[in-house]
Order: sequence, then C-alpha cells, then structure tokens
Amino acid sequence: MSADSNAAPFAMRTVLVMVVLGTVGFLAFLLLAAYGEDLQPAQRPGNHALSTSAVGFAGAAELVRQVHGKVGFIRRDGDFDNVNQLIVLTPAADTDPKLLEKILERRSDYPTIVVLPKWITFPRRDKPAWVQSIGTLDPARIVKLVAPLGAMTLTDNPKGLRTISGETLEPLIDDDQGRMLAAQVKDRLTIVVADPDLLDNQGLATLAGAERAMDVLDRYAVADDIAFDLTLHGYGLNPNLLKLAFEAPFLPLTLCLIIAALLAGWHAMLRFGPALPEGRGVAFGKRAIAENGAALLRLAGRRHRTGDRYAALIRDAAASATGAPASLPPEALDRYLDRLDKGGEPFTEMAGRAEHAQDTRALLDAARALYQWKRTVTREH
Repeated sequence: MSADSNAAPFAMRTVLVMVVLGTVGFLAFLLLAAYGEDLQPAQRPGNHALSTSAVGFAGAAELVRQVHGKVGFIRRDGDFDNVNQLIVLTPAADTDPKLLEKILERRSDYPTIVVLPKWITFPRRDKPAWVQSIGTLDPARIVKLVAPLGAMTLTDNPKGLRTISGETLEPLIDDDQGRMLAAQVKDRLTIVVADPDLLDNQGLATLAGAERAMDVLDRYAVADDIAFDLTLHGYGLNPNLLKLAFEAPFLPLTLCLIIAALLAGWHAMLRFGPALPEGRGVAFGKRAIAENGAALLRLAGRRHRTGDRYAALIRDAAASATGAPASLPPEALDRYLDRLDKGGEPFTEMAGRAEHAQDTRALLDAARALYQWKRTVTREH
C-alpha cells in the first residue's frame, strides 16, 4: 500500500469552506422560512393600505397620519379586539367570505368600516406598483361579501360612484340624488362604503375627495385612533415557531446553540484528524501465534488456567537473574526463591494462587504479585 493512499481525500481548507458554506446556507434557509412572508414587496399593487396604485389606500393612510399624527396597521389577529380603534377593512374580490364574516362578528360592537371592492385590475409591466383597470366587478357578487350584515343591493352609476341600499342600512353619506354612498348597519358600529373611490388613492386626487374621505373616517373614530387592516391581503404576522427562535426572548438561546454547535464541530476536527490506515487482518510471526493462542484461550474460557505456566516463567527468570545453581531440584529451587524476599509473601504461595485461580480476576491479582516480586528480588541481586 503506497503512502499516498493514506492521505486525506480533502485539504483542510476545502473542508472548512464546505462546512462554512453549508452552515451559512442552512441559517439562510431558516431565516427565509421564518420571514419569507414578511420580505415580500410591501408595494405590491392591490386595494390595501400599503398600495400606491390608483385602487390602493396608501393615500388614505397617509392622510390620517397627516391629520391625526398617527395611523395604525392591523397585522395580528389579536389587534382586532381593540375596542377604542376604528378599523378599516378593504377586502378584495377573492377574499374568503368566511374570514371576513369572522372579523365582522368580532367587531360587531366596535367601530369598523368595510370598503367594498370595485375594480378589475392587473399590474403594469413598466411600473409594477401601478395597475391597469380592465373593468368593474359584478355588484351582485361583491355584495355577498357582506351578506352577514343583512340583505343589500349594490347599484352601478355610469356617471358617478356606486350606491348601496338595504333595509338594515341607515344613510351616512349620500350622493346628489339622495342615494347612499356610505351607510351604517343598524344596531352596529359598522359602516359599509359602496364605492372604494371614496377612500382610495384616485378618490383623494382632489381636495373635495380628501375632505369627503376624512368625513367617513372620522365619523366613528375614537381618540383619532384609526387603523387599516392588512391581514386580508396576506400581510399578517402569523405565529411562527422559527420566528420565535430569532426574536427576543429566545434569541440568546439560539445564539448559544449555534456557538455550541460550531465549537463541537471544531473540537471534532481537532480531535480526530485524518483517517487512520486500516490495520492488518493477521499480525506478523510470533505475535500472530501469541494473539491466536490468546484468542483460543479466551474463546474456550480457560484463561484462568494459565497461571501455572506464568509462575514457571517467573521462577525461571528469577532463578537466572539471581544466580541460582542450575542443578537445584524443583523443591530446593522453590525454597531458595522463598528466601529471596524475607519481608514479603513467599514465592510458592503466590505461585499456588496463580495455579489455582478460579477466574480471570484472581489470575490477574496473582500475576501482578508475581511480577512485582520478581522486580523486587532482581533489583537486590
């Protein structure tokens, strides 16, 4: 096997770059998953309070800000329960009627304005924040959005604004022919605006239009607190567990976990280093014989029966190191070895413990005693 085959497949710098890019990409994915909805363009055209197109209500929101010094935007579901705030709802033609009904039910006793949609539009290619009108929506279809408020009829006026009528409505603002442009629902603080041009950007193009819009908005405003709903157009801040991980009070915990993960990765790289080469399946020469013999004893469960052989090795090594006569019979040699360490345990007792060991632990204890005895007596000679 050549030396090059054991080299690391990637350089350390390459590994670091890959880890950093993967970590940054993963964190970016988490951030986009958490805040993707919030990062969509706020100037998306449509009939909402952030739109600067002709059918949008950014002008009305800015007008409220200029007149009253502040304006609110509804982004959370819990904001609908503010009893002291006039909320302006601007549903689109494709708004879920059940969702609008749920909001109107919650706001039944609180000041609320519902601006019915009118125009069919599509974004302009040259100016994405603007729209191009291609007609008007069917009044019979639009009036179904506010069906929970009672039976109503929406009427087109080729020369003016749409009007609304119904037994559950009380006139609030009329046109020059006495037809209702904006009406209040009986026994509720809810106002229905028949034509969005009363409040949208193109309706505020004139001073008279701005004054008329403020007349509608200030009719039931409490403490000049007016807010425009954005949840019906997808700008709501819905609960998100990933957002909680990147916002207070959980942001410090997230940072600690990220730092701990980076430190763990760094520790792993420093600890393990490059991969070790694969060892031989069979060892060389005498070592192979010894390892195979030990493996057989271990498999047979007979390791504790090898104590007499070890004691014999220690006997021969100690006799040779201390200069014992080679002609001594075994019994005389044992007596000789017993006298070498007068203050310790006799050799024959330790050898007997090794020979009659009943388990591996007893064998190891006896073997350690014999080894220590040999070191002691050989140092003295």
